[in-house]
Amino acid sequence: MMANQYVIGIDHGSGGCKVTCLDSKGSLVSEAYVPYPSYYPFPRWVEQEPEQWIEAAVEGVHKTLASFTAEQRAEIAAIGFSAPHHVAVLLDKRRRVLRRVIMWNDQRSGEEARYLADHYGDLIFRITNNRPSPTWTLSHLLWLSKHEPRLYEQIDRIVFMKDYVRYRFSGELATDYIEAEGTLLYDIHQHEWSQQLLSLLSLDRTMLPEVKRPTDSGGRLLQEMANRLRLPPGIPIIIGTADTAAEVYGCGTVEEGDGVVKLATAGNFTIVSSELPTNTNIIIYEHVVKGLYYQNSATNFAASSFRWFKEAFYKEVEEQVSARRIYSLIDEEIAGISPGAEGLIFQPYLNGERSPHWDPYLRASFFGLTARHGRPHFARAVLEGVGFSIRDAGAEYSARPDKPIKIIGGGGKSPIWTQMMADILKAEMEVPQVSDASFGNCLLAATGIGWFSDLKEAVRQAQKIVAKVAPIEEHVKVYDELFDIYRELHTSTKQLSHRLTEWMDSTSGEQRN
Repeated sequence: MMANQYVIGIDHGSGGCKVTCLDSKGSLVSEAYVPYPSYYPFPRWVEQEPEQWIEAAVEGVHKTLASFTAEQRAEIAAIGFSAPHHVAVLLDKRRRVLRRVIMWNDQRSGEEARYLADHYGDLIFRITNNRPSPTWTLSHLLWLSKHEPRLYEQIDRIVFMKDYVRYRFSGELATDYIEAEGTLLYDIHQHEWSQQLLSLLSLDRTMLPEVKRPTDSGGRLLQEMANRLRLPPGIPIIIGTADTAAEVYGCGTVEEGDGVVKLATAGNFTIVSSELPTNTNIIIYEHVVKGLYYQNSATNFAASSFRWFKEAFYKEVEEQVSARRIYSLIDEEIAGISPGAEGLIFQPYLNGERSPHWDPYLRASFFGLTARHGRPHFARAVLEGVGFSIRDAGAEYSARPDKPIKIIGGGGKSPIWTQMMADILKAEMEVPQVSDASFGNCLLAATGIGWFSDLKEAVRQAQKIVAKVAPIEEHVKVYDELFDIYRELHTSTKQLSHRLTEWMDSTSGEQRN
């Protein structure tokens, strides 16, 4: 191994592409982020355009390597990839994309998910150790078979978000076992595609990609893509994994009992175990480290709730300051409001909810509004509401971590929000130096080409904890009381949410279920 070699990690998130470059000493060299849009053509729909992922990846690599000389570019030793679970890219016989993809947070397949749960729920759980919901690829494909049958008949191959991007880099169709588990079509016990579950969709195993390990080879950089990236062809391409798996691993959560909270587009509360849990209200995947699983309990809108609020309530401020400065200004306003936002509570159900409710028809709300409340109160209530939702999701675990919980994602960069999470969860929070999935991809790629003896060695050499935040006792008492009200508020408003959703559907002019 040469001291001046590099690996690149490319992560396609829900809002953009993050590219990270790591050197052979395990040090972060450079990084870049390129956004791309989601499309919301109808209520509860969320779609993206795969070609925009490719453009973002190319631009992200260019930005990340902008200061590299030709000699340094020649020392790129491997490239790895990640992206959200559940996102299927449909290809025809000529390997052309058939339609925009249905994203993981799309909620259109509520009826299909209920049908699957009612008729095949026990079978699905027995094979996958997970339950149907609108999040999973199985539900998306069933919706497509019913609502777009002509297009469905044209499907020749099904790949997934990060695997399609990697296919465009290397020309090889494959996936990893964690990504496969995110489809609800993969047998977690036998480690193979389940023909029983594929038969529910009239699909054959040959339509699904070969399943490999995250550190396995996924081909080499094609000449065409090398030209676009201004890199030498033939660079090893590593399979990679789903973004959450890369984040959980990359932040150093690699031992049984480790926990991590993620405040990104979605919010996750994840715990690592050596046994396969059987709780149907949480999502289970295998870990990148052999012999471990990570349990994932999640809320749909976390940092995306904050982003929505910023765009709706701070638009005139944002037009006058930089993107980074706007969040600091909001944090300053929030800091002037006491914990509990003077009794204002936010339910972050802006696009339904996942754990523990698994209800695509829930709607968001502010509750407890008085004449005393101003914009800073609303801002604080949004962050607290996401925290309550993550605590609600985490209540599904039979045991909580007895050690500090790592906090990652964009929200984890906010000292205000990190303190809130420590107070709401009643746990010490640790802030890793780097927590992006693209960083985890770098470590997977580096391990795959032999820089490190195993995955644990890689993360222990490259990752550091840069801050620790302890809960404040008086804040904990406030949030304990408000959390009880938050949970009762859900119980009291659930049916009203459903009625509003039904009314919205009935007045939309089209059947879009």
